[in-house]
Amino acid sequence: MGQILVIVESPAKSKKIQTILGSNYRVAASVGHMRDLPPRDLGVDLETLKPTYVVSEGKSQVVSNLKRLAGMSDEVILATDPDREGEAIAWHLKVALRLPDDVKRVSYQEITRDAIMKAMANPGRIDMKLVAAQESRRVLDRLIGYQVSPALSSKANLSLSAGRVQSVAVKFVVDREREIQAFQPRGYNVCTLRLAGHPNVSASLDMTPFVPKDERLWKASDAQPFAGPQRVKLVKVEKKPNAVKPKSAFTTVDLQGVAGKIFGLSAKEVMAAAQTLFEQGLITYHRTDSPNLSDEGIAKIQSYLSGQGVPIADQVVRHKSKGDAQEAHEAIRPTDVSAATAGQTDTEKNVYSLIRERAMLSVMPNGIDAVTQYVFQSERRVPGLSGRPVNPMYMAKGSVVQEKGWRAYAKLERIKSKDTPLPLLEQGRIYDGSVAAVQKTTEPPSRYNEQTLIKALEAKGIGRPSTYAQIMENIKNRSYIEPKPGSGKSPAFVPGKLGYYIVDALSRFSFMSYTYTRAVEASLDKVARGSMSYVGLVRPVSDQLTSDIAERLEAESLALKGRCPGCDQPIIQKHRKGSGRGKGRSQGSRAFWVHIDDAHAAACVQYLNDEHDAPVLPPPEVTSPCPQCQATLIRRYSKTGSRSPYWAHAERGDGDACGVKFFPDVDGQPVIPEPIPETKCVDCGGIMKKRKNSKTQQPVWVHVAKKPSCGNLFIDDIDGVPANAAKKA
Repeated sequence: MGQILVIVESPAKSKKIQTILGSNYRVAASVGHMRDLPPRDLGVDLETLKPTYVVSEGKSQVVSNLKRLAGMSDEVILATDPDREGEAIAWHLKVALRLPDDVKRVSYQEITRDAIMKAMANPGRIDMKLVAAQESRRVLDRLIGYQVSPALSSKANLSLSAGRVQSVAVKFVVDREREIQAFQPRGYNVCTLRLAGHPNVSASLDMTPFVPKDERLWKASDAQPFAGPQRVKLVKVEKKPNAVKPKSAFTTVDLQGVAGKIFGLSAKEVMAAAQTLFEQGLITYHRTDSPNLSDEGIAKIQSYLSGQGVPIADQVVRHKSKGDAQEAHEAIRPTDVSAATAGQTDTEKNVYSLIRERAMLSVMPNGIDAVTQYVFQSERRVPGLSGRPVNPMYMAKGSVVQEKGWRAYAKLERIKSKDTPLPLLEQGRIYDGSVAAVQKTTEPPSRYNEQTLIKALEAKGIGRPSTYAQIMENIKNRSYIEPKPGSGKSPAFVPGKLGYYIVDALSRFSFMSYTYTRAVEASLDKVARGSMSYVGLVRPVSDQLTSDIAERLEAESLALKGRCPGCDQPIIQKHRKGSGRGKGRSQGSRAFWVHIDDAHAAACVQYLNDEHDAPVLPPPEVTSPCPQCQATLIRRYSKTGSRSPYWAHAERGDGDACGVKFFPDVDGQPVIPEPIPETKCVDCGGIMKKRKNSKTQQPVWVHVAKKPSCGNLFIDDIDGVPANAAKKA
């Protein structure tokens, strides 16, 4: 038998699987996607909707190497991740490497010997339905990103970005902020019964007979008929045990939320740590919608717990998956639960600890609380909604922990279970009591933080677990949403100025509707099941998008406008691409101004400087003959730091011929720079030049070669010579 080539995504994963499979296999990595839509073009034919793929930037050498390895191997097996993205990567590998249609595809949920060998023994084929679903998502995102973004940017006179899910995520934050701003606090009254001689009994009024649904006792006069001393009869006593079920093992979104709450980690940090843990074979696949462990996973954990003398459930709680759960993976768990710690960094260790604890708790026995409920009927008669007199009812509830169950073993996610016992009272007996009306005030809805925003998106069926981390990074980095100062380690979000702008500009676009976006996600699931075609999904979305761009974009220019201080003609502020507008504006270093009319620019100056959002004419151009070659020099200014002047040749070719590119400025005139001292390194013989450390301004010797054979690119200066030469002298 010859060698078999197995292709996975990451080098770290390839090393782990190589140790499992042995010398008969060669495991290589594609380093993620090999092919994608072109980075600078739409890459989708708007007539046929056929996408055009190119080898991803920087991947040509990887493709060539894998082709070479495939040609040297008797067989190729594709072993990418077990989800739509992994299926698409496998298909792109097949095409790029010109592999046969029946190339083997293996799938595994964890990188352990048993799982890998089982996968190798049961290969399948590439699931083209999953590939079509991933392609549909990729094309939809491209159509919106590459068509809406330019139209939006053109209107705004500013580089902006729209996205099928990211713009909707910004809308969540904007809508919530406007809800908070529009909120008007309103006072209401809460009526509570207390029994004479029994201070632990606090019973709340059942308002159902007296106010409509979702209404309250808004006015003090509404609560007055209930208040004051009165006799009450205990008409109902209910005592029963209440099972407190353990939480499920982690889904992707739950893990992101809890890790953010406890450790203050971003979704990106959580996913990066989980990816590393998975590649090292320490946890099962970390992109999952399922809250349930596999039977095999349950058996492994229960066996370990039993060996440790920890109780396990007779029947493990099965949790209901979301109706639109996409991937059929089990919940996240350790591959070896006996390993109490795992991971290299603190973040990896913390994430692993959360995963391990949740997985173990999920198979432990329920907690049991003894719950008591008393219902009291007042002697008062108060008019109800129908106008007829009603005896008000008050309910008190207490509980006492009988068995902690899984709660006894929760360390990271601490469970607050305080006993609230009720005194032993006799049903049918009449008690003296008093009802107090306490005024409270309605509170506005809470702002989203990263964890609650992801939860809200998931609840609406918008986006998928594998996409949330990147979406959060995108909208934060572009200042579409911003952390509210002083709101803790997991800060609340408020919309940025550009966030408001994007949401308002795109408010009439179909993809900004929560229900529309959820319907698209459901259609992607249909494509994955084979009940809808790629074109059947993408065509109507593309047509709707074309109509929305033409008819429903409501935007105006965000760019500042003014008058040129030189010619008084209209000018507009611009920003250098990739600068990060908010950051650039605050520093005043990335903005500049241009004339709106090119003819005005020709008669004045083409570019004006920006100082605190105001246009400033650039310094007049000053020239001087080169002191070395007599060609023309122009006085320029550094763009950062001190903005000090220097001189450079007007024509680049003159600088090359002269041999000196830049001249220092002394009293407004160029001077020939002092020659740079040179010497040979006593260790490797390489040429070194004397420079100044830009931070300390201390002299230092720098090798001309970027990788000197002595290994020391920088060598300190001692009395005018390199330190290594001084020591040998």
